[in-house]
Amino acid sequence: MKVNTFIVGAAKAGTTSLHHYLNQHTDVSMSSVKEPNFFSSKEVGSLFYNSKCITDSNDYHKLFSKEKRQIRGEASVSYLYYENVPNRIHDYNSEAKIIIMLREPIERALSHYLMDCRLGFCSVKLEDIIADSQSYPQHFQQYLELGNYYSQLKRYYDIFKKEQLLVIFYEDFKNDTKKVMKSVFNFLEIEQQEIYFSIKNPFLMPSNALISKLYKYKIIRKGIKTILPVSLLSLISSKYFSVKSKPMISNTTAQKLKQFYKSDVFQLEKLLNVDLARWNIK
Repeated sequence: MKVNTFIVGAAKAGTTSLHHYLNQHTDVSMSSVKEPNFFSSKEVGSLFYNSKCITDSNDYHKLFSKEKRQIRGEASVSYLYYENVPNRIHDYNSEAKIIIMLREPIERALSHYLMDCRLGFCSVKLEDIIADSQSYPQHFQQYLELGNYYSQLKRYYDIFKKEQLLVIFYEDFKNDTKKVMKSVFNFLEIEQQEIYFSIKNPFLMPSNALISKLYKYKIIRKGIKTILPVSLLSLISSKYFSVKSKPMISNTTAQKLKQFYKSDVFQLEKLLNVDLARWNIK
C-alpha cells in the first residue's frame, strides 16, 4: 500500500503535533521517522542540518506499520518549499491527500531562528541575516523565504485537485485543536476518535549557560536520548529546561519583515480566498 497522506509543512507550524495526534488514530499509520524527507532528499542533503534522509523506496515503506490501515502518512516540512517535490509526490501517488499547515510568517521565522540557535545551527543575529542575505543564503532561506507561502502552495494547487488539499492555520490549530482535528478526520474520511492532546516542541530554554552550550552538540543530545529512559529524560527536561515566552524582535525588524511578506500575503489571500488580517502584515 502506498503512502496516501502527506503533511508537507510549513516548518514550525504544528506539524509534529499533528503527526503525533494522527498516529493515535486506529485507522492511521504514520511513519516511524517523523521527517523521512524521501521526496526531498536531494535538496535537504545540502542543508546545514546534516539531516538523514530516506532515499531507498523499500526503506521508506518499512517506516509504516505492516497492519492494514486506511491511512499511511508522513510529515516532512521540506516538501512545501522545494519546487519539484509536488510533482514527485504526484508521480508516486496522484490520489494522495496533502495537508498544509501555515503560521503567521514573522512568528514562524522567529521560532525557526530561535530553535536553530538553541540547537547550535546558527550563531548569527537575525538582523544581520535580514540585512545581508547573500552572506547567509541558507539561513535566509530557512528563516525568511520559507514564509513566502503563495508560490509554495500554488505548486500544489496546480498539480493536485482542490479536494485533495487541506490548509490548516497554526493559530486555529493552537486555539481549538479538537475542532481542527475533526476537520482533519473528515478530510481523511476516517471516523472521529478521541485524541490525547499534548504540546509537542514547546519553546524550551536551558536554565544555565553550561546546559545551553552542551545542548548545542547533536551527538550529546542524541546520546542522552539513546541511553536514558523516557522517565529520566522527562525529569532532566523539567529540571534543566523551562518553558518560556519567545523573545521579541525590535519594531524596526518587525517592519522590515512586514514589508518582506506583504505582497506574498496578499497573493495568498487571493489563492485561498481567505482574509488574513489577523496576521497584521498588510
